[in-house]
Amino acid sequence: MKQVLALVLALSAASAFAHGCPGEMRAIDGKMPTAKLSDAQMTKAKELRAKGEQLHKEGKHTESMAALAEAKKMLGM
Repeated sequence: MKQVLALVLALSAASAFAHGCPGEMRAIDGKMPTAKLSDAQMTKAKELRAKGEQLHKEGKHTESMAALAEAKKMLGM
């Protein structure tokens, strides 16, 4: 029974991250046009956003959320 519960919780967490990634990407996309960053910083933020999307597509949602969080931090979010 404990193993089943652990599996359900693990799958729930993965599902939550999977659904969180697109929302984070939309938030980043919405902030980029008004962000006050240098060209180099904006390039890095865009790279992190793209990396987050790629990781999301690969099913690596924890890593995706980490990359997106770094982009959000750079954008002051």
